[in-house]
Amino acid sequence: MSHARDKSGIRDFAGPPQQLMVGICPRDGKASFLTRRDAKRAARGMFPGQHHRPVRCGDRWHFQRIWGESR
Repeated sequence: MSHARDKSGIRDFAGPPQQLMVGICPRDGKASFLTRRDAKRAARGMFPGQHHRPVRCGDRWHFQRIWGESR
């Protein structure tokens, strides 16, 4: 399996989601990510089958669970 970029430009991420983290937010203590895409990818890896949305916090991104969905 190749870890290079394919024609669609999507990165192939094979490592644990925690590798996408850049630290902990000093404001609210949540995991923070550099990009919206990294936050979404980490949420999918950490909580498979659940729906999360990326949320901007300053110059970083977090994710939060979307409430009201069926379980």
